[in-house]
Amino acid sequence: MENRKCHIVIIDRDYNFLRAYEEGLIRKYSGAAEIQIITDPGYVDAYFSTPQDIDLLVIDEETYGDGAFLDEHTVGKIFLMTGEVRPESTYHDEVKVLLKNMPEEELFEQIDRVLLRVDTPASGLVEKTKKNTRVVAVYSPIGGCGKSLVCVALARKLKMLDQKVLLLGCDPTQSMSVYYPSEIHAGEELADKLKNPDDDTYWTILQNIGRDEVSYLLPFEKSLPSMNITHKEVEVLIRTLVSKQDFDFIILDIGTMLNRETSEDLNKIDSLILLTETNVIANKKMQKLLHDPELLPKCNCILVANEMHSDGMRLSRDSVFGTIAPYQSWEEALDDPVFYRIALKVTE
Repeated sequence: MENRKCHIVIIDRDYNFLRAYEEGLIRKYSGAAEIQIITDPGYVDAYFSTPQDIDLLVIDEETYGDGAFLDEHTVGKIFLMTGEVRPESTYHDEVKVLLKNMPEEELFEQIDRVLLRVDTPASGLVEKTKKNTRVVAVYSPIGGCGKSLVCVALARKLKMLDQKVLLLGCDPTQSMSVYYPSEIHAGEELADKLKNPDDDTYWTILQNIGRDEVSYLLPFEKSLPSMNITHKEVEVLIRTLVSKQDFDFIILDIGTMLNRETSEDLNKIDSLILLTETNVIANKKMQKLLHDPELLPKCNCILVANEMHSDGMRLSRDSVFGTIAPYQSWEEALDDPVFYRIALKVTE
């Protein structure tokens, strides 16, 4: 059987309980497992509103109840976390009762046994080496030219190269979120933590990461300016994620606004994808940008052209890294080979 990632879901309303275990779980198991962590009772209902296939469910006693809500789902093993063991209680064979105050290493030993049974890679059972997280930003002075699409497509191609990727929408309206499968939004607590960072900031960020084909930071329900989130808060977010090094790549959609402040922040990234269109107006805007060396960040720049709004203009092959052909739907565009070429370029 081909090795696959184990699907672990952890549900507990107790903030302090999860806080004690979460970072260790991410560091030890994210290479071998897709980990979903839920603390909001409302999200539990939303999560289980569609059929789920879970290898290991770690759940608190209050949320579990009689377990009837799991009948519509496929769950391999359940760790029921309880404050005390009641000998008179009986559970299904797949349920293992564990004490919530058990030492971390004992909980991890129990998880190891589940991972071995579902044929996950043995490398996932050892402590992970820290990653050298690389940050790739996608920018264009032209609105509506496909920046968000490029972010999503590049993330999927990087995942095919066995890279762990996080998508991060930094433009005011977080337009990349139209491609996300979930309608759930980031909580206001995240905005507060970015404005006043402390030891819990990373934990709060983790609570607001959605998991799909690639991971993504949940968008705020309101625009970033209306949440009083400026480039300073975005810089805190990126710096925190990079310092923890739990992702191979962080892909930023930075929209169409580029000023001296954002340019200084972009000097800290590894690659910048500049997106243009094959029409006269777009070419004039791009040429104006390219002639402002103080504004462009000092990093690896990759110029890509989108032919969707072409007026017949042709760009020389030497001037662009690649061209995105026009497509009828964004789903078709995701398979364009140019994204695979960009993925190979940024992983060099």
